[in-house]
Amino acid sequence: MNNLFNFAKSFLVAPSDAADACDRPSALGDGLKIYAALAVAELASSRFDPLSFLDPAAPARYARTVGFWLGLALWQPILTATSIALTILLLEWLREGRLPLKTAAATIWSALPVALTVYYASPNAGSSGWFIALLAVWAAPAVLLAKRIAPERRRRVAAFLLGMSAIQIVGLVFEFAVVVPTRSLNAFYAYSALMLIWVAACFGIGMRRMKITDSMARAVLAFIFALLVGSVAPWIAYRLGLMPKEILKAVLYV
Repeated sequence: MNNLFNFAKSFLVAPSDAADACDRPSALGDGLKIYAALAVAELASSRFDPLSFLDPAAPARYARTVGFWLGLALWQPILTATSIALTILLLEWLREGRLPLKTAAATIWSALPVALTVYYASPNAGSSGWFIALLAVWAAPAVLLAKRIAPERRRRVAAFLLGMSAIQIVGLVFEFAVVVPTRSLNAFYAYSALMLIWVAACFGIGMRRMKITDSMARAVLAFIFALLVGSVAPWIAYRLGLMPKEILKAVLYV
């Protein structure tokens, strides 16, 4: 238990130490435990709609059933795994080579699913067949890129990303202690910006320490691009008929 606590604490105060700890075979399991704690905390907190003041159109709490909560609990790790996979892929692409060229290609690749989401959310959108075909074209380079990533590198980066859940747990505590009581939009925006800077900087420091890349900027760019693509993943899952509409609303609003 002490090793797990120290592993989680290192992400808060010493990301370089956290990166060193990810060399341990048990790091992935420890990261999963930290993520599990975050997932339970987020699921419990969403029961109270803590950020409902941000949008009056958020789904009503009384409409949520046991089936809803089970569905939400199932989709949380799926979306997290998707986010981790996207980060590892984009990090592999950006970690070396000519940065301007690599960044331009990553921008185009990341923008495509966002553009598809915007277009197919409109009433005049085309058929789902075209949507699926375009997604397949978009995913093809990722499949090819994934084949060249060493399993050990995947394990270490995944362990680090899961361990960063410790930062989000602290952020959740701050959210309930400061943002929710004040019901302040400014406090929410400041909190969101600080959390983004904190996790992105932690990831950049960690990846450079692990020698995944020699540039913190490359790691941060990969993290931001993955965040952008991951933000539309729930809508894509809904458009493909995989995610129920009520779960989509909860994921977007909670």
